[in-house]
Amino acid sequence: MAVFDVIYRDPGGGAAIRGRFQGESEASLAAELAARGCSVLLVEETSSHSWRERLAALGRVKLRLPRFGAGPAELSLLCEVFRTLYASGVQLLEIVAMTIEETANPWLRRRLEIVLENLRVGDSLAAALSDPRCARAFPPLMREMVHVGEENGRLDLSFDKLAETFRQMAEARRELSSALLYPAFTLLVFGAVCAVLAIMIPEALEKFVGTGSLDSFRAQLPTSIRVLFAVHDNPAWLVVPPAVLALAAVVWRLLGRLRRVRLWQHALRRRLPVVGKLFAQSALIRFLDVLAANQEAGIPIDESLRLAGGAVGDAVLETRVERLRASILRSGSGLAAAMAPGGDDIFPGLVRQMIRAGEESGHIPEMVRPVTAFYRAQLHAAIRKALDLITPTMIVALGAVVGPIIMGVFKTISMINDAMVGGAG
Repeated sequence: MAVFDVIYRDPGGGAAIRGRFQGESEASLAAELAARGCSVLLVEETSSHSWRERLAALGRVKLRLPRFGAGPAELSLLCEVFRTLYASGVQLLEIVAMTIEETANPWLRRRLEIVLENLRVGDSLAAALSDPRCARAFPPLMREMVHVGEENGRLDLSFDKLAETFRQMAEARRELSSALLYPAFTLLVFGAVCAVLAIMIPEALEKFVGTGSLDSFRAQLPTSIRVLFAVHDNPAWLVVPPAVLALAAVVWRLLGRLRRVRLWQHALRRRLPVVGKLFAQSALIRFLDVLAANQEAGIPIDESLRLAGGAVGDAVLETRVERLRASILRSGSGLAAAMAPGGDDIFPGLVRQMIRAGEESGHIPEMVRPVTAFYRAQLHAAIRKALDLITPTMIVALGAVVGPIIMGVFKTISMINDAMVGGAG
């Protein structure tokens, strides 16, 4: 017999009850519960896609999130849970209460409690999500699509589109992180190796030759060995590089809050070798995903552009989208016409052509989806190529540092040996 997750109300009514039962099929189990006087809201076979396991997954995703925030992977799961329960007839108040109970992320749980409070006083879900205290948890894209879903009576469809959009954004972020994780780890190992060499080699030479004998050769030692001795004599220097990098990262992040500085930072990021193209293509994919989802939900084109521009996480593309929106509102032209090259290649010709075809046929999402899939496949190939290039580059860089040190050690030993032999003669 199969195992099913069930949401039902007992014969006395009241709040929804969750349970797990065995039965031959969904229909037979629903009939059995109905015969007992229960009102069945949802019967779903227990699997990796059950609503209970989706709720439990919110706690697992928490381990990969910042301490104070909710990322696209967690929002995708949240929207999927809402869509499943809402489509099964569960009331919004009960959906939010169930989600709060199962969410292991304390930060997100507190925001959902605020949403529940707003729903209890009669606010719509979109208004509850728009509470200023929840601004960081639920982005404008989510609030606008929920508002559209409540107006047209297809809230389940809005949640379905949101879940897919957030899932695509999470995958793009995960792909970029995987591309940058290996070089970051290699750089960390590289720094650790240099620190160990700076500590061990001078001590080994002093023990082998003697401090007094070695001091007379200090000026004649190879440059790489003199550098190691300088670091050995001043161990505080080992702290300087990571401290400078950490301070630079903090300053970079703080300055990024200024719009003009952020625009310059992202323009510089796009010009980085190898990874710059990854950032640019990932932002374009997010823009196309959000634009298609907004158009499928029935959001007007100017509002779709505003939401898509705010969701890309790239100031260069966001600025270009703002100019697109202003051009459309000012002249009334179509999106494809406004995307005409303006001294940049942010929107490739293929994107403009497919959007033009979508505008003429009235099916922009159907035209945008294949282009998005094409660029996503290109992004995967570019990430693999970047990883293939980074590996030998790191090996060469490590050899360029460790090689002179090893050669310097042998040269130092040879110099000392020649001096000792000459002194003995």
